[in-house]
This record gives sequence, structure tokens and C-alpha cells, in this order.
Amino acid sequence: MDYIGGNLQMKSKNLLTSVLAIASLALTACGGSTSSTTSTAGTSSAAADSSTTTSTETTSSSTAEKVTLNMSVYYDNNDRHMKFIEGAAAKLPYSSLDGTTYKADDFKPVWKAIQKNLNFTINDVSPTGKVSIKDNFSTLVSSGFKANDVVVDIAQGNSDQILSEGTTNGTILDLNAHLNEMPNFKKFLNDNPAVKKTISSADGKVYYAPYFDGFDDIERMIMVRQDWVEKLLDGETAPTGLNTTAVDTSHYTPFYSNGVTSTVKVLNKADDTADGTATINKTYTAAQNIIKQMNDASSLTGASAVQMLRDYIDAVYGSTYGTKRSELFVGGKAVYDIDELVALMRCVKANAAFLTGVADAEIIPLFPRAQTSDRTTDLYRFLQFFGIRGTESRKEWMYVDNTTGKLVDARGTEAFANGIEKLHEMYQEGLIMQNFTTAKINDGTDYRGPFLSGGDDAKQFGFATYDYNQTTTIINDTTKIKGMEFVSLLPAVADWDDGNAGNLTHYTESWRSVKPQGWFINNAIASNTAKLAKCLELVDYLYSEEGNRVMSYGPDAYLAKNKDGSIQTTDYQGKQVPVLSDDCKAELKTLASGNYTNYYRYYLGATLPVGYVKEQGMEYQCVSKKAQPALNVINKAIQYGVLDHVNHKSDNAKHVNDIVPTTLPFNDAENTTLGSSFTDLNTSFTSDKKKIMTISKVVEGGWGTYDTYDYSSKTAYLNTVNNTFKLTQMVTLYNDAYTRFLAL
Repeated sequence: MDYIGGNLQMKSKNLLTSVLAIASLALTACGGSTSSTTSTAGTSSAAADSSTTTSTETTSSSTAEKVTLNMSVYYDNNDRHMKFIEGAAAKLPYSSLDGTTYKADDFKPVWKAIQKNLNFTINDVSPTGKVSIKDNFSTLVSSGFKANDVVVDIAQGNSDQILSEGTTNGTILDLNAHLNEMPNFKKFLNDNPAVKKTISSADGKVYYAPYFDGFDDIERMIMVRQDWVEKLLDGETAPTGLNTTAVDTSHYTPFYSNGVTSTVKVLNKADDTADGTATINKTYTAAQNIIKQMNDASSLTGASAVQMLRDYIDAVYGSTYGTKRSELFVGGKAVYDIDELVALMRCVKANAAFLTGVADAEIIPLFPRAQTSDRTTDLYRFLQFFGIRGTESRKEWMYVDNTTGKLVDARGTEAFANGIEKLHEMYQEGLIMQNFTTAKINDGTDYRGPFLSGGDDAKQFGFATYDYNQTTTIINDTTKIKGMEFVSLLPAVADWDDGNAGNLTHYTESWRSVKPQGWFINNAIASNTAKLAKCLELVDYLYSEEGNRVMSYGPDAYLAKNKDGSIQTTDYQGKQVPVLSDDCKAELKTLASGNYTNYYRYYLGATLPVGYVKEQGMEYQCVSKKAQPALNVINKAIQYGVLDHVNHKSDNAKHVNDIVPTTLPFNDAENTTLGSSFTDLNTSFTSDKKKIMTISKVVEGGWGTYDTYDYSSKTAYLNTVNNTFKLTQMVTLYNDAYTRFLAL
């Protein structure tokens, strides 16, 4: 088993599937666009034959004795287990591409293959029902790491829980002491010291193997109805049939109230054929601000709002966009700011009948993915568009201050309070989904379906959301809305240096890194030589070429083959990745409506949050064809430095590029304080699916008293959060740990 190299390149006939250098590849122009070969397994083509990897699934002979490991591996509910469970999402019996017909209680193909390849047996002691990894870890701790009356050998947990338990009670095996027995994992950490620092305890121990849902690649992004933007803004003259009745636009006020003077770096072409960069001058006065113009209008209608925005684009950007004014927002030449985006949202909302063809239609300009608190928090990720950092942090709401290099929690800053106020203004105008904390659409909680699927009785439609690309844009392939193009955009430009609107750039903190889950080995089995060896081999396996491929793409039966039996590969961001077979993609579409995550977790048992680096080339192959060109633009913007982002380097010239570690090396005393002293802070900003974040109530209702917390004004809010909730004290603890992290 070869180590997954840190540079992500293909060794001779070996697919290197770590994704630890996507960002560096992108920034050195190693290919941001992709191409794919999709021949069915066993069918050859010239393109396919030119790039291959050998099928290498074999049975391990490293451990002569066949060991049984008691393992708890799953993800939150019965749908996402190592085994098929009766009544879960998978439709049983399932006739797999590996030639097996699976039924309830059978191991899914990935876990069947892993047991075969490593010559061991799994005793699955995972909990059933809706049990979070966090809650199950707590149960394991209280039971002495037993489940079903047996000692659990390997299980999952949230990284902060594992570190705290390992540090405080010594119940978790220190993997650092066994790295010589895990050559793949060892080389992975040695080649990527920033990762090792991120997962280390205060005394340098490593208690878990981390899970990466991709690495050094963009994670979430804004997606919009491109067809609507083009319909409103493109062409010599404004379209006919727009709404001529007055609309309310009196709440949102200009964010860039003093105007803007900046030069913005963009791609040299709007589409994904771009092969370099250019610049666009973005200059307008306070009086020219499009929001001010709209607010000052004596009467604003859907028609006059569209005309005003079209005239504004022509006046501010001259011949830059010509009659393709939509390119201010869509594609590689986009330089829109938050005020311009809000103006566009006003135009979209005010012209619902024209855009949808439904006389009494309503358009929701910005909607969260779902009702639950963990999804409505995506609205706060949107605060990035106001130039606010920390809202898409890998750890709480933290970011590294550009001047001091210290950690700052966004929730305690005036910029965050101002941003919440702006979101409330948008909410008052109906630009954000109304009652998003409590509303249920079609008796469901996922808003993407009802707002983007259409149908004969559809009255509500969605314009934009902020989420994962593939699992959202795949709805292009199933929607009943004719001509819908739901695609990703570059983020709004903002000033990330000093906030004076003099250096606007595209930037995102939504960057794939160490996820907050991983798996660990119970220290209680350290004296059992055979079990310990097999546990270490299993943890190490998923950092090998073969193991990573099985967990990321599935067993070889799901991959396209060349005529010589080798696995077809295709380019993804400068590296070679396996090609999913046509049969696999067809099954994915049939069984999971094109949602790759559901297919891999429900049916194959892959992409579970255990210790490995999930390869994003698989996700890319499943992106809707309508959405793929726009995603290619995002990738090229990263490649050519148009889209700046946080990264994992330790020598960044600006701290704005420093990513906050997912975990920090807190000591025993700090862990105790963190676990007991910030209850109100955690309650108010909860991401518990069953609860409502208090700040969401402020977005809906404005400043006031909610859940007994004094949020009656920006000043009161900041006092409550920083002093009453003791956020200032918590940030001090975080900075103490961050100082240790930097010294590791």
C-alpha cells in the first residue's frame, strides 16, 4: 500500500488520492478545469487508455491471525451505517454492481471490501436510531467504552471530545507513539506538519485520525438562478412585461454609503475558457450607489428597478460588460458587491410573475438550505459578503486578526453586529425567507426542493442559497422548471485589509480542512497485540492509495475500466482521479436522484466521517452538467489567484490567509473551563437542529430581548455577548491554546 503523497500527483500506475495540495496546485496554474472520460467499465477509448491506474484490491496477509474488531462507525442515523438496516433509506434488497444482492444486516460494499482486503472481521456495535456522534461518544465514555456488553476497539467522536478525553483521562490511544507501525499515516503527517499540529494535544499527542471532507478546496458557495439574471439584465433594452406596480424597498440602506474606488482582479474571460487574469475598475460615488438611487426614487416598481440597475451598470462599468450586464454577477468577470447584489435581489423579487410565468408567484431571493438551526446558520456564512470574517470559520466563529495575528471571535465584534443589522434590513424587505426559523414548506424542512423543483402547483420559487455545490445544483437535472440554470457565483467583492473599500477582492473562508470528526482507538486494547496491530493497520489503510480509493469512490466494481482491466482516470485540478463507471452514475441517479453523498453513504457505505481524506474528484464527476461550467470558473479563479482564500501555510504574508485550526491544544484546566463556563453563549448560538439560534430571532425581529437575553441594541448585544456571556474570557483561553499551537 503506497502512501498518499502530499503533492497529489499520480505515481507510475498508482493513484495518489490525498487532497492536501489542491490550493497550491491551483495557485501555480496546474489546471483548474477538468475533463472526464466516461466509458463503461470494460470499454476502451483512446482518451481512457492514455491515463490508467491498476486495480489493486487484494487480501492483506500482514496479520496471519484473523482478528475481530468491535467497531462503532456510522453517521447520525440508520441511513448511514456500515451495514444495511431495515427501514433505512436504502431500498432493499439492493443488487449491487459488485454482483451481490444485499439485504438487511449485510455489510455495505465498502465495508465488505475493507474486511476482505485487510483479512479481519467487524463486529458492528454502532448505535441505531437518530444518535449523533457527539452523544454516542458521551455514552461510550460513561459506559467505560463498552457497547452491547463488549469493549469497543475503534469508534468515532468529535475532535474536541476525543482530545479532552484523551488528555484528561488517558482512555484514548496515542497514535503518535505508534506512527512507525502506520507508515502511510506517518508520512502523511510528516509531509503536512500543519495537519499534525491541528490534531495534536497540548503535550504533542495524537489521539485520533482526522476526517477530511476534501482538503485545500472551496467548500460552500452562493448559487443563483443565472437564467433570471440574464433575463432581466441582458440585451439592448429592458424586457417587456415587467411589474409596473410600486414595491417596498425602504428598509435596506447602502453598505458602501461612501461609494467605492477600487481595481478588482478578475479572469480574462467570463466563461471557463479563461486562461489568465485581467482587471476591472470599480468606481462609483456615494450618490451613484444603486441602493441609494432606488431608495431615493419617488416610486419604485419592478420595471423601474430593473431599468435603474441596467443604467447603473452601464454608467459605472462602461463597455466592460456591454449588453451582457449579467456578467457583473455571473462568471469569471464578476465584481459585484453586496449593495449591487441586494439591488439585483430587489429586481428579482419585484418581477416574480414575469420571471416564473405564474401570475401569483412569490420569489424568495435568499433562502437557507433547511429549517433546522444547523442549516439556517448558512445565512451567517453569507455575512462574508459584507467583509465580515469568522462566519465560515473551521473553529467556532474565530479568525486570525490581520494586524495582530491573534484569534478574534466574530460574534463579539462591531462588524458582526452591523452585519446582523443589515440582514434584518434584508429580511424586512422580504429578501430573506420569512419565518425561516419556524416555517415548513410542503411539510418538509429542506427548502431546496419546493423552491427549485417547480411543478403545476408551484407558487413559491427561490433565487439564491449558500451551500454545497453538487448536492444543491443537481436539482437542475430533476426540476420541472423549464430553462432553469441554478449555478454558483464567485463571492461578492469586499475589502479584507482595512475595510475602506479601496482594495476589493474575491475572498472566502469556506475552505475544506480537518473536519470536527475522526476515529480513535480505545487505549484499553493496547495490551492485546493482535487487536492493536489490526486497529493500527485499519487506521493506516485509509491513508493508503487503495484504502482512500475504496472509501472515496467505492470498490473497483464501481469504477470505469480500460480494456486491459486497469482503472480509467481523469484530470481533476491537476491530478488524476478514478472515473466512475456509467453504471455507477446511472445507479446514483436512479437510487439517490443524483445526490452523490446519499448514494455513497446509503448504498456503498463510503464517505463516512472516519479518518481519511475524501477525494473531491468523485464529487466533481457528479455535478450537474448545467452547473459544471460555473464551477469550473470557480476553480479557475482559485487557480489564477482571482479568488483568495484561507490556506494551511505557516508563512502567509497576511494573516487574512491563515486558517483557524479545527482543534486547539487546550490543557486540562482550559477544557474544564470551556465545558462549564459558557453555557449561555453556547445556548444562544446553538447549532442544535432542534433549537433556534437566538441571533436568528434578531434577524427576523430586529434588536430586542429574546430568550431572556438583552439584544435590544447593538451596544446591548455586544455587552451581553462579550461580558455577560464571557466571550472575552473564552477568546483569551483560545489565544493561549493558539499560542501553543503555533509553537508545536
